[in-house]
Amino acid sequence: MAAGSPDAGAAPWYQDWAGIRAAASSVKTIETAFVQTRQLKILRKPLVSRGVLAYRRPHDLRWEYQSPLATLLLVRGGAVERLIKHGEQWVPDASARLEAMKVVVGEISLWLDGNFGASKTFRAELRPAGQGGPPHVELTPVAKSLGKIISRIAIHLGEQPGTVRAIDIFEEGEGVTHIVFENPRYGEAIPDSRFMPPR
Repeated sequence: MAAGSPDAGAAPWYQDWAGIRAAASSVKTIETAFVQTRQLKILRKPLVSRGVLAYRRPHDLRWEYQSPLATLLLVRGGAVERLIKHGEQWVPDASARLEAMKVVVGEISLWLDGNFGASKTFRAELRPAGQGGPPHVELTPVAKSLGKIISRIAIHLGEQPGTVRAIDIFEEGEGVTHIVFENPRYGEAIPDSRFMPPR
């Protein structure tokens, strides 16, 4: 999420919620690759997925898995669309899963805004990090029904003001999904076409 180097002697941007929101608000665009690793007790090897994310303030989002399965989540002007690639064609997903994705997108938007306290789905707590690095935001589900699926989420803040470097999603039953962002670029212009369905 954003740019700039803090003044010497100034409080870290991640010291409190106000600082986090202020830093996040300076982020206009993000483009980054990501690697997602999902570990389950029943699997000998973790499941690894790779993709790209693009974000343009206030609400445009592209979350694309490129391997091993190609899927695409697009958000533009409040509309959410999910597509799955079959052969060379992108096919819209109109299943019930799309409704669940709309909830997830709402949460991601709050995270990108640094507005963790506005969530009605998760309770947010700012936790210290070890060895003097940035802290992480700990999210726990409000509803018991969701807690049976996701026990907690840890959002690891980056050194650069307004940024997130990784996300850990802890599932009930000891499954863990780890997402790490690689080679992020901030503040560059992103064309409208990045938030539109492929032709």
